[in-house]
Amino acid sequence: MPLDRRARQFFFAALAVLATSATAAAQPGAVAAEGKAPASTKAPKDPPAATDSDSEALGFGFGSYGRIDAATDLRGGTPEPVSVVAHGSRIVEPSYFEIDLYYRMRPSADVEVTTVTTIASGDVLFHYTGDFDASFAVRNLYAEAVIDDRYGLWVGSRMYRGDDIYLLDYWPLDDVNTLGAGVWAQTGAVRSEVHAGVNRLLDPYQFQTRDVRDPEFGDQIIPQLDRQRFITTAKVTYQYVHPLVSTKLKLYGEAEMLPSGTRLLPDDSPEKLPGDFGWTLGAELAAWMPDRGATHANLFVRFSEGLTAFDELAVPAGFDRERQVFPGASELVIGASANFEYRYGGVLAGGYARRFADADPNSADRDDGWEYILDTRPTFFIGRGLGAGVDVSYQVRFPEGIDPTELIALDPAVFQIAPMAIYSPFGTGSYARPQFRFVYRAAHLNRGARDLYAIDDPRRDRPWVHYLGVQAEWWFNSTYR
Repeated sequence: MPLDRRARQFFFAALAVLATSATAAAQPGAVAAEGKAPASTKAPKDPPAATDSDSEALGFGFGSYGRIDAATDLRGGTPEPVSVVAHGSRIVEPSYFEIDLYYRMRPSADVEVTTVTTIASGDVLFHYTGDFDASFAVRNLYAEAVIDDRYGLWVGSRMYRGDDIYLLDYWPLDDVNTLGAGVWAQTGAVRSEVHAGVNRLLDPYQFQTRDVRDPEFGDQIIPQLDRQRFITTAKVTYQYVHPLVSTKLKLYGEAEMLPSGTRLLPDDSPEKLPGDFGWTLGAELAAWMPDRGATHANLFVRFSEGLTAFDELAVPAGFDRERQVFPGASELVIGASANFEYRYGGVLAGGYARRFADADPNSADRDDGWEYILDTRPTFFIGRGLGAGVDVSYQVRFPEGIDPTELIALDPAVFQIAPMAIYSPFGTGSYARPQFRFVYRAAHLNRGARDLYAIDDPRRDRPWVHYLGVQAEWWFNSTYR
């Protein structure tokens, strides 16, 4: 949702005032690990004495997630990530930040209401591009009510997520961008959640307008095609907490539906678009050691068919003869993430195997096939937050079809190694942030990976791709998702 220039000026003026008070109130203990359960932010069960107002404000909260880098490809150009899988290693990422604004209030002793606003922006940086303008998006805008710490209701637009594979910046089970509402209930060790929402991409696949004549007001623009994608999810999580090893099991289901419609082709002829459908079933098994920092291990399994085999913010591709993706398209993901922490550092690991097939009848489609990636990042600290690490990953795809230029079967693969020097002011944990890094990355692309570039692209002749740069990543009070 872009903001115009005047709105951005107002936003940053307000933010300057709010950030001053929020930063002064921030405590080191507020730093939370992404992917790790944060400490409770709820107010004490018994609120202070009532004031003249029936609603007592618990206050404003401010948080942020961000990453930024300055780097070169050692050829005098801008470095870029290289990946042949859907979710590659996150060593080389575009700059990105989120600003979280919360306000909590308590209308009664057993009810707490929180409003959440998250503004985000990408890597259009003035000092790099010389472009004074930038695009912003509203990633969260919702209100949530919690009753007696046992029931909850939220309404709005939000990133509705579970646990991630940090090294790949990937949520393999539950990761939905939605405008809707949800309810949850906590009964002992079991948490149940249900949500329903919609989206409507500004693409002729879901939305199109046309000009019509109006005898009184002249030409008008009216919707020609307006079909919302309906998204529903359900989660059930059982959690067993033990001082030595805690575990949880999550079951996840998702369904999506798209109604039929008619759009106009460039020659103004009508084209009927049929309705479509998709469903997902998945599970997560997780374990963590409460007394060993963020030490944990997660296993994910997810199967999707139809619309849910594609990102809900992307237009599906590879339709069948009826211009549908259900039931022909499917996706199977088996993923894992882990972190082990010790006195002098930690070892992060993550990876997945994925089988994807679209709905078109082509049996030798290079879009179909298996892929996998493995990534690990051990770190070692020598004291005062100074340390070193190395990120090593390997990714490969096994397409069903042959290479279109070589006319033989080629499996694109990338091996990547990235040694780094680290400064972590808040400690040695794998998720301790902020973290400052000096990174060199060397990635080797095999013949199949280089053949993914266009024939006249000079990158086809470069088996090694380099990156040398400085990075910073931070998050604080930004775990309210």
